[in-house]
Amino acid sequence: MNTAVMAGEFLFNCYGFDLRFRTSVSAFVEPALVFLRHFQTDVAQGGSVLTIQFEEVASRAEVPVTRSVGSKVLFSGEQPSLGDTMRPLWHCEIVQDGNRLIADFHEQGVLVIDGARNLVEGYFVRPDTMHPDVCTSFFHFALSELLKRNGLYTVHATALEYQGRGVLISGYSGQGKTTSFLSLLRSGFLYLSDDYPLLRDRGTQMELLAFPMKIDVTDRTIEFFPELHNAAPGILQQGICKKFFQAEDLYADSIGSSCTPTMIMFPHVVDMPHSCLEPLPKIRALEALIPQGLLVYDQAVARREFQALSKLVQQGDCYRLHFGQDVLDLPTLIRPLLDARSAA
Repeated sequence: MNTAVMAGEFLFNCYGFDLRFRTSVSAFVEPALVFLRHFQTDVAQGGSVLTIQFEEVASRAEVPVTRSVGSKVLFSGEQPSLGDTMRPLWHCEIVQDGNRLIADFHEQGVLVIDGARNLVEGYFVRPDTMHPDVCTSFFHFALSELLKRNGLYTVHATALEYQGRGVLISGYSGQGKTTSFLSLLRSGFLYLSDDYPLLRDRGTQMELLAFPMKIDVTDRTIEFFPELHNAAPGILQQGICKKFFQAEDLYADSIGSSCTPTMIMFPHVVDMPHSCLEPLPKIRALEALIPQGLLVYDQAVARREFQALSKLVQQGDCYRLHFGQDVLDLPTLIRPLLDARSAA
């Protein structure tokens, strides 16, 4: 894709919200288009309008953002909110400045989130030197900040759909999250997200919404699945820390849409021949799930997100997955439980 001629305005529709992405920076175009390829549209749907504007500045000193005297630093350090592959890469300061939230990425640039106007403005230094994954991470952060202010929350988890029932697999890197997710996906489950599915409170129940992203895999995970380690050239690509692929390139017609969340699993790898599920008390599940939510700096938004996560846990069956050596047999453990919920 020749992004040099494509800078301008791009339109997406994300679950009823019209998203306008405006940029004069060619380096941001292809990452944004790939990231939201399932949501791009040519016609506005008439919903609430969210706007993200990214511009380039020649140096950090030229960022046109100043803080008020009464601004308050909410966070300073590594930003742990954009998935396993981005965790070591973000160093930022989050500042509350009146109605604005300012995310200062130091020499990389600044994002200004204005929730009242549904607007994010970004100013970046030398974006042409950034890895596409880093460009995507800034765009994702901006979008997530707007969505959660409009009732679409996210959590660090993989997510799948099986006959209208949603499965969330949550946990930190190295605990078997993506491997268990792929074991289910290859067996006919539908793909919702590898890292950050969306949650919406429908009043009577929570709704799990697809947010398809590239699927990041380690070399260890690749070895478990023949279709991965025998993949044709070009299917697996190298990211910053891991290899990745698009779900539709290996699993035809695998993209789901929305469903009712029914099961939440927290995996950890064990040295056992067979996997097993241990029912997890809902209070323990909520304690494990809360750290997997995006950091929320607005108190009103934080309360609503906590209520959404609490409702999610109450609605679903919660388990600790002791993930053994029978990686490819995981569907035979999960399907009967989902079938039983459907029959109830």
